[in-house]
Amino acid sequence: MSPKLSTSDSATIDSHCQHISPKGDRCHMLVDQNHRPANGAKRPTLCAYHADRLRASVPPVDPEVLAADLLGEIDDFSTAGSVNLFLGNLVKQLARKRIARRDAVALAYISQLLLNSLPALVREVEAENEAEQEAESVRIARRLRERSRELASLRDPQSSGSSAAAPRDGERACQTP
Repeated sequence: MSPKLSTSDSATIDSHCQHISPKGDRCHMLVDQNHRPANGAKRPTLCAYHADRLRASVPPVDPEVLAADLLGEIDDFSTAGSVNLFLGNLVKQLARKRIARRDAVALAYISQLLLNSLPALVREVEAENEAEQEAESVRIARRLRERSRELASLRDPQSSGSSAAAPRDGERACQTP
């Protein structure tokens, strides 16, 4: 069984810097309470020395400039190509250490969700196009029926009017002058 830490031991561990050296040793300095963590942690976890080193290693970047670099010429994310272009820009910014790894992971995950939703988007657009084509076919069929009725009605009065005025072939034969 592993020994349990008492509350005083866990409070002592939590009050020390969380930095671990490449050799695996942990820093024994106290946490700098004035340091505001950039990684979204609720409370500071680094001493003043390691917090300053972290700030120096990740240069501050204007969010508008970073967004412009990430988005580039991308207007929307409705194609796999645009998502792929965004991911390429994301990798470039991560390699230049202009974006935090945690933020890059979140943006990559969102990109994955976008890619997974593309087939549904394509099906939706195809269904809309199909519905528009079907509606257009119905309109064309309706116009053709109306036009054929108009032509039939124009033809019927002419044939009925001409039959009353002109004698039939049998009638001509019966009437001799």
